Amino acid sequence: MQLFNTQKPVRDVSEMNRFQEINSTYSQLADIKERSWIDTIDGARLLETGPDTTLFSGNATCNNFMLILQGTIRIYQTAEDGREITLYRVQAGDLCILSLNSLLKNKSFNAIATTESNVKALVISSSSFKALMNEIEPFRNYVISTLTERLCETIYLIQDTAFNHLNMRLACMLGGLFERNQGPTLKITHQELAFELGTTREVISRILKEFERQDCIKLSRGHIELSSAEGLRWFSEPEKLVKK
Repeated sequence: MQLFNTQKPVRDVSEMNRFQEINSTYSQLADIKERSWIDTIDGARLLETGPDTTLFSGNATCNNFMLILQGTIRIYQTAEDGREITLYRVQAGDLCILSLNSLLKNKSFNAIATTESNVKALVISSSSFKALMNEIEPFRNYVISTLTERLCETIYLIQDTAFNHLNMRLACMLGGLFERNQGPTLKITHQELAFELGTTREVISRILKEFERQDCIKLSRGHIELSSAEGLRWFSEPEKLVKK
């Protein structure tokens, strides 16, 4: 996975200390005081880029490690027929496990990373990353802990995809989106939902129409309005779907 050169010409962040930013977004790394850590962060390249920017794509090995200070990056795969499925997202304070795998084992994974918002990150070279792993125990522990957590999330994604009905998965996703939105109306397209779940727009539209017939939601162009949270929750319960 090759990190593309997307950075704008930017000034160094002397007026906003990069260590303060790291400490606020990566609290697990806040207590590191070793000289090698300070030198590495001081020498890291600042990357700033806007939404819809491809950061890596394809099977190339990754030669950079990123600390995300702001923004969200979507990691996904595409099928030959154009379908997409979201693997996970990397937000400020997160690490990308596919890039970690590439850095640690020199193994690539066919995936695409695209920014969903303005992103600000510090980019560290592969050699500096490996030196930090060897020399600084808190950094090494944090990386290993992140790999473990992401592995559990990946197993859950596999189980969810393999064993749960698509209408249940869609209902669960909509429930989570409405909760995070803190409002009754989502601005999202059927195609975007299909990309998240690895299916087609036609399938998503058919299920959403069923939710609408059951008075769970109301559909309009580019928007979904919540009509009954309880009704939508019913579709997210596997035992109800089995009985149905």
